[in-house]
Amino acid sequence: MSVNYHAYQCRGVLLKDYEALCEQWRELFTDYQPQRAASILKLKTDSCYLYLSYFRRPYRLRLADGVLEKKENQVWTDLVYFNEAMACYHLLYYVKEMPRISGKWVPNTALDGAASRAASPQDPLFGPFACRFSGRSRTLSRMCENLGGIRLSQGDASYEFEAFPQIHLQLIFYDADEDFPAQASVLTDSHVTDFIHFETTGCLISDLFEQIEASDQKDPAHQR
Repeated sequence: MSVNYHAYQCRGVLLKDYEALCEQWRELFTDYQPQRAASILKLKTDSCYLYLSYFRRPYRLRLADGVLEKKENQVWTDLVYFNEAMACYHLLYYVKEMPRISGKWVPNTALDGAASRAASPQDPLFGPFACRFSGRSRTLSRMCENLGGIRLSQGDASYEFEAFPQIHLQLIFYDADEDFPAQASVLTDSHVTDFIHFETTGCLISDLFEQIEASDQKDPAHQR
């Protein structure tokens, strides 16, 4: 099973619905000592919490019991979804002592350990996303810019996003033409596994697509 397929399956599922896994990660981080991760990743901490930014949104880990929370509408809640929870927990757990960024961009299927070595035409993340924005590259550009994406020169609507300050994603979109259907890909740094598990990349990509799709759904032009 590809990492993208697993992330797709977990869309919209709260971490607490995976009771055993939820308990496992909370237990793993109970009485967590944040000094190592905070030093490596330059994270803010206080006596109760370690703070993270995920897609520029505030999250925090409760040090006493390992509960992950996010801030929504100025209120902290522990109702976090599976993919976002795994992204945050994995960053703190898997980050190496001296992680480095290569500057070489690759598909997540090309990472060491990836379950799938080739992009599948049936990929549940990329196929539907490309189809959704086929013939709508300007709309996709607007959605990406609204979410803080930085414009790239490739393709018809391509942007770089900050998942974590240390981990960026590049969305490359080519619109449909007379010869080919619309195509989307997402690239990561080839050394991203210095920070997270290779499976985590599917969570990041799924969360990015969900944010773009949600922004599109709310767009007045989409309503007409």
